[in-house]
Amino acid sequence: MNINLLKFVFMYLLITCALNISCIKPDDIRNYLGTRTPYRFKHNKNDTRLNFLSCKERKIWMLVRHGSRLPSAKDIVGAQTYLKDLKYEILMQHRNGRGELNEEQLRRLGGWTCDMQVENQKYLTLEGQDEMILLAERMQKRLPKIIKHEYQNQTFQFRYTPTQRTQQSARYFALGLFDKKIAQDVVFEPAVKVDTTLRFYKHCDRWQKQVKKNPETYKEQMLYGNSREMNDTLEIVSRKLGFDRVLSLDIVALMYRICGFETSQHKHSTSPWCYGFDERSIRRLEYYYDLKHYWLDGYGHELTYRPACMLMKHLVDNMRTQRRNATFLFAHSGTLLKLLTHLQLYKPNSHLRGHSIDEDRTFRVSDIDCFASNIAFILYKCKDGDKLLTLHQEKVVRLPMCDEELCPLDHLIDYYKHTIDNCIYEDICKL
Repeated sequence: MNINLLKFVFMYLLITCALNISCIKPDDIRNYLGTRTPYRFKHNKNDTRLNFLSCKERKIWMLVRHGSRLPSAKDIVGAQTYLKDLKYEILMQHRNGRGELNEEQLRRLGGWTCDMQVENQKYLTLEGQDEMILLAERMQKRLPKIIKHEYQNQTFQFRYTPTQRTQQSARYFALGLFDKKIAQDVVFEPAVKVDTTLRFYKHCDRWQKQVKKNPETYKEQMLYGNSREMNDTLEIVSRKLGFDRVLSLDIVALMYRICGFETSQHKHSTSPWCYGFDERSIRRLEYYYDLKHYWLDGYGHELTYRPACMLMKHLVDNMRTQRRNATFLFAHSGTLLKLLTHLQLYKPNSHLRGHSIDEDRTFRVSDIDCFASNIAFILYKCKDGDKLLTLHQEKVVRLPMCDEELCPLDHLIDYYKHTIDNCIYEDICKL
């Protein structure tokens, strides 16, 4: 009986690994797809209840990046034109004895089509819906005293930005918390066009001009794009696909993005556009985009993460005064990265530079900002005072200013007192 049970468990693990459901090897290229990395490879799968002696959970405040989405219109058109033509070239080159793809890879590439509609650009995918439902179910198991199956408008807050992907993420998250009938009655706060809390950077004129539209912001990324490492990568990818010419960085970067989008969408398969990469080349493409996000959304400019004080004010106000026990906010990659930076999480010892890849960096977007990334703060009433537990990707993280995982709420408020007290959006963002 025990032997049969062990055999069953072993076979189950083999099957789930083969289907990419619950495990992935560290050297698997799907680990390195940047902001398009599937959440199923990155989150904490242990959903047992969170317990701390002499403490009782009281509130949760959670910021969630939307789930897996479709590409932008530009990338959809690029896939339907450039990659479509490239597919036939690759197949022809391999028929002529060039290239390194195997028969199964060629078969799957030959059957590839891009049937995404431009008018549905950036829409939440079916996998994105599942990500939200499963995330909600796990959080409820961890915190049953706060996140109850019964819905009351007075105790729950749901808020999203005016986009289809965040709106639908919020709705499917609610579906994971409650049964279908109750979920239909959930009240979502109306999305506002100018949201200086959930998308503070989008409406920050100073940041838009001095950071986003400043060519200097992309200098390090461009430097790496012209580096010897990247030139070698383009040669390696081109040779693997069978070309006697070197593909441009624009085309290889498009392959990388579509590889990510399609792999995140399809739970049980990898996009054929991943076949051109090995672990070394995919890591270099990952770093190319990490440089962009580091200088655009991370530690490159103080002006980038300073307005994230708007979220800190929302958090502190919620923990101190709001009656609601559970607050769920649905936003974007830029929101989450800037808040993580404001909190001084994943800060490298020095700025990321474009001369060569930094393999040991802590700021790795594939790990910290994949689809459905999230950060949660849980308030505990303890015998020695109110404390906060921080979860990122559903994993406990210790804030840099705290000695323990459970951080005194007053300690965090004191640490950020200057930024919160001086968080006047107009003063920060006006030109």
